[in-house]
Amino acid sequence: MVLLRKNAGASLIDLGDNVALLEFHSQSNAIGLDTIQMINQSLEEVNKNYKGLVIGNQGKNFCVGANLGMMLMEAQDFNFPELDMVIRQFQQAMMNIKYNEKPVVAAPFGMTLGGGTEVCLPAHSVQASQETYMGLVEVGVGLIPGGGGNKEYYIQQLKGLPEGVDFDLQKVTNDVFEKIAMAKVSTSAAEAFENGLLDERTDSISVNGDHLIHDAKQKVLSLHNAGFNPPKREKVPVVGEAGYATMLLGAKGLANSGYASEYDLKIAEKLAFVLAGGRLKYGTLVDEQYLLDLEREAFLSLIGEAKTQQRMQHMLLKGKPLRN
Repeated sequence: MVLLRKNAGASLIDLGDNVALLEFHSQSNAIGLDTIQMINQSLEEVNKNYKGLVIGNQGKNFCVGANLGMMLMEAQDFNFPELDMVIRQFQQAMMNIKYNEKPVVAAPFGMTLGGGTEVCLPAHSVQASQETYMGLVEVGVGLIPGGGGNKEYYIQQLKGLPEGVDFDLQKVTNDVFEKIAMAKVSTSAAEAFENGLLDERTDSISVNGDHLIHDAKQKVLSLHNAGFNPPKREKVPVVGEAGYATMLLGAKGLANSGYASEYDLKIAEKLAFVLAGGRLKYGTLVDEQYLLDLEREAFLSLIGEAKTQQRMQHMLLKGKPLRN
């Protein structure tokens, strides 16, 4: 294995057979600007000189999410232009993975939370370890996913529906809303399939964790040999204002029965607005960038709230969520 590039957050390594490996190695493999930079550089390098890319590592966990400490510091310093730039760059890097001209296979294991899940969702295929704990957990720290996770999770559920059959768009949206609002984490890769974070048509499980990187590399080669083409960019149907009201009703029910605090409800309102596509008519088709913009705005408005900052601080100090 030959080291091709390296910075403080990640490395790009030649795995042999014309496949490269992008490896995170920051603290807890949290995603910061250096990691985002290395994602983009890796994709460029792979498109020039390789058959495809594996995103994986042999740390304790695949990735525990974005760098919470860095984001909290910026928010407490009222440095919102900087946060806006970081989130835009993260969202763009995830789109670069999704539409990359060469295949990208993510190889998650252990904790694959928040931003870690957001890296897996746009990958062309996921080769997961049996012991993969996946979930969009941002609500636990008073936020919503900000790296495209809401949009990508929603699109994945739409893709999983049988072709040519009428489906209930509201039901799909409600399901995604509930799983993100409850910060649901799979207890295994098998459960990640049940939760719709992994897709049976493209993703698989490695029984032996020691073979994970090797299996992911084989998957890159088989995608390449099958004449890989990146997905086409398509518009996405949303439930709009009527659907937003329906989701809010569900959230208020949880709050009234004591399952959610008043602040949980505020976060849920922001999440519902993003998933609904804002104040549009039911069934309106929107571009992915429109949904990313809504997501980023909601994320930035929440991170400016004192209660979110308290939740982030508590998670950093105590390692568990604060109910406030």
